[in-house]
Amino acid sequence: MKNFAQPKKALLQTTALVAAGFIVSAAPADAAEKLRIGVGGYAEQWFGYTDIQDDGNTTQDLSGFDVKSDTEIHFEGFTTLDNGLEVGINVQLEGNTNSSDQIDESYLTVRGNFGQIDIGDENSALYKTHVAPKEYGMGINSGDTVDWELSGTTSISNSGYFRAPFGGTFIEPGRANDSTKLTYYTPRVEGFRVGLSYAPDSAQDSNVLPDRNTSSLTDGVMAGIDYSRDFNGVKVGASAGYGTFLEAAGNNPEPEAYAFGLTVDYAGFQVGGSYAGFQDSGVNDGDAYVIGAAYDFGPYGLSATYLHGERDGLAGSTAPASVQADRDTFALGGRYILGPGVSLQGTLGYSEYTSDTAGVGDVEAAYAITGIKLTF
Repeated sequence: MKNFAQPKKALLQTTALVAAGFIVSAAPADAAEKLRIGVGGYAEQWFGYTDIQDDGNTTQDLSGFDVKSDTEIHFEGFTTLDNGLEVGINVQLEGNTNSSDQIDESYLTVRGNFGQIDIGDENSALYKTHVAPKEYGMGINSGDTVDWELSGTTSISNSGYFRAPFGGTFIEPGRANDSTKLTYYTPRVEGFRVGLSYAPDSAQDSNVLPDRNTSSLTDGVMAGIDYSRDFNGVKVGASAGYGTFLEAAGNNPEPEAYAFGLTVDYAGFQVGGSYAGFQDSGVNDGDAYVIGAAYDFGPYGLSATYLHGERDGLAGSTAPASVQADRDTFALGGRYILGPGVSLQGTLGYSEYTSDTAGVGDVEAAYAITGIKLTF
């Protein structure tokens, strides 16, 4: 499932790697050695119970137990050139074959004293500089729990949440996730870093020259600035970002996206909030805000998060994916570190979906989920 929040990855350096039938052997001991590939990634397995009450649909019985999986294998590596530049690669293979995008991100990185450049299929600077409250368990700020709360055929469907405000505050203009792009990040100066992205169009894994008359969205520009600073044990994080596509085919408007975030950490506690909005994005126009608090003590971690989202929908539509809707979700999350890269996590959550559209019923969902997260 592509909408799970990306966990931190640990890079295992190796001198030999056997993967998909190929052997990557150690490079000769030159002054600047060839890039060596390591393996990283994550695996998540979740088991939970959900109870859904849908006032607008009596043909389904969605209450019960379920198991959900999300796994990615990351092939990563860096080499340092004689001039000091670092050049690296990151290719992410989906571990679940039901994904419509078997290769997730795939990009090249060049970094040095000038900053960092990413080239390829990766999230934009708007997304990657965004600051939001931390969560444990499934998390509700990236659409993760939607598949536990709604179905594609109910009165308010689970489509259209990923990278849009109704699913959380980690967004992309036009919901163009991982479109092929060029991104530059400045060095961090006095706590500040700026990122700028350009995407020829909204497509991923496409080498076709964009045609502004036929491509739905072209000439995407995204920018973000984040701030991170420690003041005698009080750590402050903040961000602001904006993105749009300068051209849209036909008479369609150019979609705009914007996001803001702030967190404060002290002695294991964190409090924070984030906000995101869409304009000129059709059915996905709307906004969302998230507030949360978390506390870490030893191997344990607890979080409490609230998300409110609004989707404008299409006037007069009764289609499940395009009706006007409001969302309120509250979740308690927990984490216990079992060992390096292994944690037991859980979520207790409740969501309510409502709509002003006549004939569309409200949806209430309560769920209890537990799972194991591995990072490697």
